[in-house]
Amino acid sequence: MPDPLAPLFEDLRSRALPRVQPPGPAAARRTVHRRATVRAAALATVVMAAGGAFIVSQRGDGDGVAPAAVPSVSFSAFAEPYVSGVPWRGREDKADIARGLVPGAEQEGVVDGSQDIGMDLDEGRYVLRVGCSGPAPLPVTILLDDQIDQQDSIACADSGTAAEYEFTMARAGSLRVIMGSGGQFDAYAFKVTKK
Repeated sequence: MPDPLAPLFEDLRSRALPRVQPPGPAAARRTVHRRATVRAAALATVVMAAGGAFIVSQRGDGDGVAPAAVPSVSFSAFAEPYVSGVPWRGREDKADIARGLVPGAEQEGVVDGSQDIGMDLDEGRYVLRVGCSGPAPLPVTILLDDQIDQQDSIACADSGTAAEYEFTMARAGSLRVIMGSGGQFDAYAFKVTKK
């Protein structure tokens, strides 16, 4: 049995198709912009969640029981440590100490808020060596092509501490190293070496 609506739809198609215009470059730009915004928002959410998880992990085992006694010299992930009522920001030569732990360092500095350092790498296996000297643990997040690969907290000390992280680039892409603001006033130096 033939469909009685088929001729009506065919007539509608023949009249409407010549007037329909393809979306064009403006619509493509809007789509690309929207997708980039969604990706950036998703990455920001992941980084914020990772930071929140790090902070929660630094607060103890989460059993809700307060410690019996608070030590006289202590610091949280975001507060400056105090020694004799004066904020302790680490040794004056802390940048030299961090640099000495990573010969030929490619990046160095002092954490003032979060530090986000990026670079492009070829395909292959790499080692990231991070040295730090300062008064607080240094949160480190390694992102490969904007995807979190590793997260750690280096127990910085005035005398200096170094840590190494191995990772593999499946193809040429970007490496980002984020030093969290919990390591405020820590001096850092790092170098990426291909294996």
